[in-house]
Formats: sequence, C-alpha cells, structure tokens
Amino acid sequence: MVVKFGTPSARRRRRDIQSMRNLSAILLLVVSVAAAAPQSEKSRPAAKSSLTGCIDERNGQYVLTNDTDLQPTASLKPAAGSPEDNFARHMGHKVTVRGVLSDQTPLPVMTVDRVDTISETCAPSGAPHQ
Repeated sequence: MVVKFGTPSARRRRRDIQSMRNLSAILLLVVSVAAAAPQSEKSRPAAKSSLTGCIDERNGQYVLTNDTDLQPTASLKPAAGSPEDNFARHMGHKVTVRGVLSDQTPLPVMTVDRVDTISETCAPSGAPHQ
C-alpha cells in the first residue's frame, strides 16, 4: 500500500507512531522512577551501632547503664545464635556492646552481636575503681 503525504491515512499513521513514542517514553519514565525509588525500611539492612557502658540487671532484664550515674541507657537482647548467658558473664563490667539499636520507649533496645570488655569493674565517674 502506498501512503501519500498529507492523506488521511498518512496523518493517522503519523499520529499512531507519535502515540506509540509517547507511550514508550512514559513507560520508560515510570520504570526509571520505580527503579530509583528508595527501598522500604524492612528491606534495608539494619545499621550496626556500638554503645559503651556497664551491664546490669534491672527488673529481670539486662540493661546497659552509663558509667557516670549508672542510669540505664538501653535494654540488651542477644542476637540470634548468641548464648543467653552472655550478659550474665559481663555483669558489673564496663563493656562496649555492638549490634543493632532500635528506638523504643522507654529505652532503646540493642540486639547485641558482640560484647567487648573494657574493664572488669564499673563505678560511677569520680568513684574510685577497685
């Protein structure tokens, strides 16, 4: 079939081609935006943190206290596969705990992967260490 320029069938064909180009451009834009969108919070790996303080037990729960006034700064929870008695072995020690910190109230919760001992004793700042 021969299509002459300016005929109704040629105009219709150009309009169809332009519509397909516009549709392709919109589809490409939608796919690009979807690929560049940030991942949801659940799929992002949790950021690792570290806190330093003293391990204590309060109300049946292990907590990390600050070493100035021994006030709780975070609840401690063992990471999957960590021994449950890991915190008991460090009671009264000044330590650095490493893991994932989640904001919760009244205390943030640290899911602990690792405990590093800084000192075998823990006393408020200004108090003599034994």
